[in-house]
Amino acid sequence: MTVQATGREPLTDAEMQFLEDFLARLPSPDALTVEGMDGLFCALLAGPTSFMPSAYLPLVWGVQSPDEPVFQDLTEANTVLPLIMRHWNSIIADIDRDGIHPPLVEDAPDERGILGRDWARGFMRGVDLDRPGWMSLFGDENEGALFMIPVVAGETDEDWPHKVYSDKEADEVLMFMAAGFTRAYRHFAEARRAGAEAPRHGTTFRRATVKVGRNDPCPCGSGRKYKHCCASSELGTTH
Repeated sequence: MTVQATGREPLTDAEMQFLEDFLARLPSPDALTVEGMDGLFCALLAGPTSFMPSAYLPLVWGVQSPDEPVFQDLTEANTVLPLIMRHWNSIIADIDRDGIHPPLVEDAPDERGILGRDWARGFMRGVDLDRPGWMSLFGDENEGALFMIPVVAGETDEDWPHKVYSDKEADEVLMFMAAGFTRAYRHFAEARRAGAEAPRHGTTFRRATVKVGRNDPCPCGSGRKYKHCCASSELGTTH
């Protein structure tokens, strides 16, 4: 399969299927689906804190350490990683262009008629990376759209919904989650800007993960040295 260079173009159907198949082959039961990865990325892009790939890619792979290998060989790594980061960038492009990124979800609802379970659970994994930072928004009783995300994820009531939802009701749930993500993205914009600018003013930060040396194994799990992998790529794309 030919993969386009990392940019902001949405993944093609073939690329999306390739990525879905790759994630499905990972041995960890905690590995995300493409839907879950989309939710995770939305939370990371919307939240108050920016994270390096070494902090969130293990969540995609479903592993505990960024040093755990996940690729069969270098060719697979060089195919998968650009797809993942292009999808990340395409979410930003959606927001810049349309002001919203519709959740990427599978068409088939679950047994209760709900779409987007994996998306919501992926989103909440992203929230967990900085849950204290998110609490100012989740604690606001006026943020009903955002609160729909943990509801769908099963964090408030494992038995929700207590009836089978119609297609119309399921679509409304997706609209609420999309609105919640957009609201969070706008709400935390100033905090993200401050975080990006703070190093220029001499502010000291605690790293989310241990700093990776250029000769250390790359945290993406490719098995290559960091200087020959993500250090020379666009994986550091910021928002």
